[in-house]
Amino acid sequence: MLAYLPIGKIVGVHGIRGNLRLLYFSDPGTFPYEKIYLKETDGTCSCYKIKSLITLKGTVAVRLEGIDSREAAQAFVGREVFYPEGELPPPEEGAYYWKDLVGLSVVVPETATPGTVKEIVDTGAVDVLEIHIDGREVLIPFSSRWIETVQPAEKRLVLKKGALEYFDVH
Repeated sequence: MLAYLPIGKIVGVHGIRGNLRLLYFSDPGTFPYEKIYLKETDGTCSCYKIKSLITLKGTVAVRLEGIDSREAAQAFVGREVFYPEGELPPPEEGAYYWKDLVGLSVVVPETATPGTVKEIVDTGAVDVLEIHIDGREVLIPFSSRWIETVQPAEKRLVLKKGALEYFDVH
């Protein structure tokens, strides 16, 4: 069975010709896809070929084959956009797919107890790591200010000294 990963969400329409405003879960200027998959009500994913793409501020406007009016496009608003996991392009150097970060062991310089990345939250401004350590949850921005290294191949993420203390409010 083919596994699909979320890559974005349809957040609105753009113009009168059926363009969809897509919130892409990465840098909108780097949208690499020629097709996307939308989840249907029965849980299956349908493939749609991209006819055109325009980068907007914070989103991209995509025109899909078979959707030629604003009214037709409106029916897709709110739907998640997916892509087959096995067909995802490799991330650029220093970039990561969220799926590669969830589950990483978190090394904290001040303690011998490792944590685990449980989830990544998109706040709009910066992605935030939800880290579980010593029975508590700590939210830390995914930023080089707080993270020393990310090593997906070694299945670990190393925090900078003091990061855990700064964000641990429990």
